[in-house]
Amino acid sequence: MAQVFQQDSQMLAAPVTIVTTAETTALSTNAVKAPFENAKMTVRFSALVTTGTGVTGVQVRVRRNAAAENVVLNPAVQTIGAAASATIAVSGEFTDGVPDGRDSVYSLTVQQVGATGNGTILAGSQIAAQVLSG
Repeated sequence: MAQVFQQDSQMLAAPVTIVTTAETTALSTNAVKAPFENAKMTVRFSALVTTGTGVTGVQVRVRRNAAAENVVLNPAVQTIGAAASATIAVSGEFTDGVPDGRDSVYSLTVQQVGATGNGTILAGSQIAAQVLSG
């Protein structure tokens, strides 16, 4: 059974505007650090999104250290079908093998597909990261 060494969880306190089709950061964790090399992290998220006009779908990404190596945890990004001016809930979980003992900050981003109007990432959306033993 894995042991949790460190964890962080953040909840969005105020809505964030998604400008048409721009990839927009919803929120990020604080840095979590592995106590040894080759760490395993689990990252969970849930997002509430109100889409803008013209939207045909939404893409959600989780990024590690966006200001540095900028690794996308879900490289095969899928488009989640969504109607224009609708509110949808999206959630997911990823495991990330960090190859060294560096600090890791995880960010949740949302991008609208086909949008002609702005959307909103709603307050209450959240992201959490845990550092686990093997």
